[in-house]
Amino acid sequence: MDDSEAVTAMARAAERTWVRELRHDDPPPPASHPPLLAQAAERLGPDAVRWAVALGSRMAHEIIARVPELGGSEEAVEILRRGTESAVIHGLLVVVADDPALARLTEEQLEGDRVHVRRGIRVDLVLRGVQIGHALLTRELIAAASVLVPEEERVAELARVSDLVFRVVEVMSSTMAVEHNAEHDRWVTSAAAERAATVRKLLAPGPPQPPEEASRVLGYPLERPHVALVLWQSPGREAAPMDLQRAASRLLHAYGCTTTLEIPDGTSSLWAWGAWRSWDTEPGDGVADLPAHVHVAVSAAAEGVAGFRQSHLEAARVAELARACGNPRGLTNLIHYPDVELAVLLAQDLDRARTFVRRELREAAASTPAAAELRETVAAYLRHDRSLMRAAEELNVARNTVAYRVKKFTELTGRDVAERRLELEAALRLSGVLGDRVTRD
Repeated sequence: MDDSEAVTAMARAAERTWVRELRHDDPPPPASHPPLLAQAAERLGPDAVRWAVALGSRMAHEIIARVPELGGSEEAVEILRRGTESAVIHGLLVVVADDPALARLTEEQLEGDRVHVRRGIRVDLVLRGVQIGHALLTRELIAAASVLVPEEERVAELARVSDLVFRVVEVMSSTMAVEHNAEHDRWVTSAAAERAATVRKLLAPGPPQPPEEASRVLGYPLERPHVALVLWQSPGREAAPMDLQRAASRLLHAYGCTTTLEIPDGTSSLWAWGAWRSWDTEPGDGVADLPAHVHVAVSAAAEGVAGFRQSHLEAARVAELARACGNPRGLTNLIHYPDVELAVLLAQDLDRARTFVRRELREAAASTPAAAELRETVAAYLRHDRSLMRAAEELNVARNTVAYRVKKFTELTGRDVAERRLELEAALRLSGVLGDRVTRD
């Protein structure tokens, strides 16, 4: 390289420093694997990484809005967000390096594609999502460069960025198509595919399926009493399917189940069932040590093919409620459906549930520790049939403290706690489980 070429290269490298000036004040928690985030922070700076995380999240939601098949659950959104976030980060790394030869699919995108194959999503829908993401990334990068790049360098830089992003997406699209088709060929010939397809058919609406053939394929006695689990990992944690499988096995063993069935649902979620020989079998209490990052929703017991479907639906609704609320107040990472059944039923329409809670609790529906303390106290007071002493024993406070809080609650709401007691207890249960989702700022 002669002197003039070296000077030009240095100037172009200086131009690319605008990427480190990208900013976003309030991004969601990152979804990508820690090694990629660490590499990106070193090369791009933490501010640009936060910008990429925010854009990746926005990209995932825009793709799902236009290709709904790629969504459908919190797990599906998280998997897609992991892929879009990593794609944005990788795109920035290519722009900074000014080297289209670095373009490739990220590991997060490959993981997401494997999940799409298992969900039966066609390759054309996956590629449509890539195109939507490409358009958004190009638009946002050009908008940022138009502000951050000096005017005299802007035209050349915009052309360079557009060309690089086009090449990155071209490589991603062609590679994605090849990987998707190869994974599809592997999946459809596997026993796991047959088991997953059988389970999804059993869970589909309609008359219950005859159990004999499905039981043979699954190696699981559908005619027996059973309990269902839905397990998932904390958001942002690197996928470790074995953690979920071990947790499911330990928990079902603790319940006294003699036969178990496990079906992966993506890379960080698992469906499981456990069966007893008969209703005469005394189930265990289900106590098992769970890692802090593993969360489990447990159904009530049910029987037969209809119960197989119903038990999964119960566990799935608890999981959906817990994941939507982050860390619901008063709930651990092991949640039993009977303990939250009322909240699950009442929260089917979250907007109406929120209106109901705020109407019933009025000023006591505030999202403050003091208001939460009042609600918890009144809930215990009503649960013990308005016994100050027993409520105080449960809460481990003085009897007069309970009396004071009940009086304060009455003053805030303008209502006697004996009035519309059913509605009041329902509102207190909803606020206790859903917290900020139904209370007010």
